[in-house]
Amino acid sequence: MLLRAAAYAKDNRLLPQGFDLAAATPDILVFGAAAQDANFTGGGDRLGLQLDLGAATGPFTVQVELLYQSIGYRWAENLRMADGPEVEQFLEMYDSLSNTPVVIASASQVIER
Repeated sequence: MLLRAAAYAKDNRLLPQGFDLAAATPDILVFGAAAQDANFTGGGDRLGLQLDLGAATGPFTVQVELLYQSIGYRWAENLRMADGPEVEQFLEMYDSLSNTPVVIASASQVIER
């Protein structure tokens, strides 16, 4: 489980607005490739999308949504393999909630080709 991890494989947090990478203490540092990503800053990140459209012609509409889910389904399900009163208590609370992802941002763009 997470508490037994030996190292970070990926840092996929979205940093809060105003987060200062240079002043971050070791317990909240950004890890992995994200630490070298110049546009991974407090309040946002910039991502690229490249699509092979072949011979298709536009216009095309690209729609994206940024979803938030407090705990990923797979992580919670993997926790079921662990034992202990804390695990049982957590899973009881987890099972009582829907844990449905929430849309926190969305965008749409028409691309002419």
